[in-house]
Amino acid sequence: MKKHLMWIVAVVLLSACTTKELYEHTQLQVKTHCNQKVGVEKEQCLENINEKTYDEYEKERQEIMKNKN
Repeated sequence: MKKHLMWIVAVVLLSACTTKELYEHTQLQVKTHCNQKVGVEKEQCLENINEKTYDEYEKERQEIMKNKN
């Protein structure tokens, strides 16, 4: 029952988020994950992070969608 309630809360919270908020939250989660690593592994992880802003990402995504049609 507790697990079921957690899923309901997660769905409600996610549905309240905008695409931009989800993008930014994901970026933050990736950085947090990288910062938990140490040494070279941490450096490599941080170097591979997508640093695009949401606006840059969305513009690029729209171009791809436009060219796809």
